[in-house]
Amino acid sequence: PAHAGPPPAAPSPIAPTAGAASSPAPRSLSGMGGIETGFHAAEFILLGSNTVQVCTGVMVHGYPLVQNLCAELQQFMAKHEFESVEDFRGLSLGYFTTHTDLVHRQREALDKKKAARVGIASDDKWTGDGFVEESESMVSNQ
Repeated sequence: PAHAGPPPAAPSPIAPTAGAASSPAPRSLSGMGGIETGFHAAEFILLGSNTVQVCTGVMVHGYPLVQNLCAELQQFMAKHEFESVEDFRGLSLGYFTTHTDLVHRQREALDKKKAARVGIASDDKWTGDGFVEESESMVSNQ
């Protein structure tokens, strides 16, 4: 069935990260998608947005949403001791990565964990004489 009404909010932080990944540094970036709070706006700014756009939130909640958003953004800035938006624009980009990089890191971590594993590596390595010792070597709470 066709969707009637405003679109659902963008899955945060998918919307801001997609923009951050595709925009070269010298360009101006406007964040949009699912922005209904000052914290949402801060997420986009932390990922390098120069501006944020709000449409559906205002359609659903009315114009006071903008006033609340501005107040919440100011609260965020005060909490983190930022004096201006420029103090935190793009600050999270150093922690941003790609899905491919995450998969690579996960594979490395699993390989490292397997290499450090103590105990019997496969069923054919069990011996009748060393069963007790072999079993105890795999107990994690000792």
